[in-house]
Amino acid sequence: MEEINNVCNVQSEIMFVGSLYKSPDLYVTYGNFMRPQYDFSDEVVYFFYKCLETYYLKFSQTVDETKLNVFMSQDAERMSNYKKYHGWKTISEFMRLADTNDIKNYFDTVKKYSLVREYGRNGYPVDKILAHKNFDKMTANDIYRVIRAKADKIHTVINAGEEAVELTKGNADQIKRYLKKPNFGLPYPWPMYNEFFLGMREGKTHFEGFISNGGKSRKLIALAAYVTLVQHKNFLLMSNEMDEDDLKNCMIVTVINNKEYQELHGIKIKKPEREIVLGAYRDRNGEIIRRHIDENGIYTESEEEYIERVERDSDEYHKIVQVGEWIDENTKGKLLYKDVQDDYSMERIEFELRKAKLVNEVTYYGYDTLKNYQVEDWAQLKQIATKLKEITKELKMFGFAVFQLSDDSKFTDVFQLSSMNIASSKGIKHVTDTLTLGKMIEKSEYHKYQMICDTPGWGDPTISDLDLGKQYFAIKIDKNRAGSKDKIMLFEINLDYNTWINIGQLIQRQK
Repeated sequence: MEEINNVCNVQSEIMFVGSLYKSPDLYVTYGNFMRPQYDFSDEVVYFFYKCLETYYLKFSQTVDETKLNVFMSQDAERMSNYKKYHGWKTISEFMRLADTNDIKNYFDTVKKYSLVREYGRNGYPVDKILAHKNFDKMTANDIYRVIRAKADKIHTVINAGEEAVELTKGNADQIKRYLKKPNFGLPYPWPMYNEFFLGMREGKTHFEGFISNGGKSRKLIALAAYVTLVQHKNFLLMSNEMDEDDLKNCMIVTVINNKEYQELHGIKIKKPEREIVLGAYRDRNGEIIRRHIDENGIYTESEEEYIERVERDSDEYHKIVQVGEWIDENTKGKLLYKDVQDDYSMERIEFELRKAKLVNEVTYYGYDTLKNYQVEDWAQLKQIATKLKEITKELKMFGFAVFQLSDDSKFTDVFQLSSMNIASSKGIKHVTDTLTLGKMIEKSEYHKYQMICDTPGWGDPTISDLDLGKQYFAIKIDKNRAGSKDKIMLFEINLDYNTWINIGQLIQRQK
C-alpha cells in the first residue's frame, strides 16, 4: 500500500490548487470533475483544495489574505489545520509556482496519477502502468483504454464517466414513478405553455423567436419575474442586448401591472413604463405633477422642493415606491443578471451557467439574445445552440433563449411562420426541445382570424372575432418534443405595461 501511495505527482497537485487560488473562477471549469479523496495524494494539498471548494461555493468568489483568514476562523478545526500548514504563506507559495495558463496540464496529470493509484488499490500491478513507454504523454483516458480490464468501476468513480443504460429494464417502475411524481416542470405564467410543453422541465431548452422590436426581451423578463417572485426559484438572466437599467425598468412595470403580482403585494394600480422613466406621477386629482418653470422654461423650483411636493401630493408615487421595495425584498439572491454584451461567446455563456449552478444553485435561466458572437456564420450559431442544449442537459437546468426572426417575417402570415424565418440559422430547430415563433397581429389583419377562448365554468369553448380595441400577439408552436405542434397560441398584450395574457387559440376565420 505504501508503494501505491508513492505513485503521485505532488508538484502538479500543488500547481493545480495554486491556479485555483490564483484565479478562483477556474473552479467552475474543473471543480465538477474533481474527486479530492482520490485525486490528491498529499494531505496539505488536499486540505487547501477542500478549503477553496467551500470558500468559493459558500463564502466568496475572490481570494485575498484578509477574506481567507476570516473564512478559516469560522471553523475551529479548519483554523487549527490552517495554522498547522502555515496558512497564507503556503497558499502564496502555491500561487507563485502556478501558471493558470497551464492548469489543463496540471489537471490531466493529477487525474492520471489518481487513476493509477486506484488501479493499484484494486490489485492491478502499477509498475506495469508506470513502465509504459508513453506514460508521460498519456492522459487518464489513455490509461483506461490501454488497460481496459477491471477498469469500468474504477473509471466511473474517478473520471466521472457514464456507463450505457439498458432500456429494457425498469420500465414498469418508471410508469409507477410517474404516478407519484408526474413529469411536469415548474409552471409557466401562461396556461397554454403548461398545457403544451408540460412546464419548464429540467434538462430542456425552449427557443423562442420574434421579429425585431417585437417584445422578446420583455416577455423573457415577464418569465424571470414569475419564476422568482411567484414560484420563488432562482433565475439567471443573461443579456447581450439590454442593460441593467432597461431590465430593471421592465421588471418594475411587469410587477406593477400584472394581477399575479398585485395579488401578492396588494397594490392595484396601472402605470406605463414611459411615465416611470420620466418620473411623471399624478396628484390626487389625476393630474401630472410637473416641476415649476417660468415663462422662459427655466426651473423655479429646486430638485429637493419638487421631490418633496411629489412625495406630499402623490399617492401614486408612494404606491409605486412600495412595489419597488417589495421587489427588492422578494428577489434577494433569487434573480441574477449578467450583462454579456462585451463577450457572449459560447465559452463565456457556459462559464456563467456553470458558475450560477455551482454557486447560486440556479436551475432556471434565460438568454437574450441567441446569436453569433462576432462572426456571421449560420453553421456556428447551430453549434452554439447545440452546446447550449448540451450544457443545459448536463447541469439539469431549464433554458429559455430568445432570438430574432428575419425582417421579412413581418409580412409572413403567422400560420406560415417556420424555422425558415429564423434570421441567423434555421438549424437551431434541430437542436432544441421546443421552438416557438411569434409576431404581433396588425389590426388591418384582424378580419382574417378568429379566436377560441375557454369559457369559465361549464360549456364548450367559444369562437369569437378579434376585438379592434385590443392588441393581440400570436405564437406558433413549430417544434414540441412534449406533444402538440402547429398550434397558434393567442395573447392579449400591452407592451407599455408588459402584460402578456394568454387568452386562447388563434384560428383562421371560418368560412
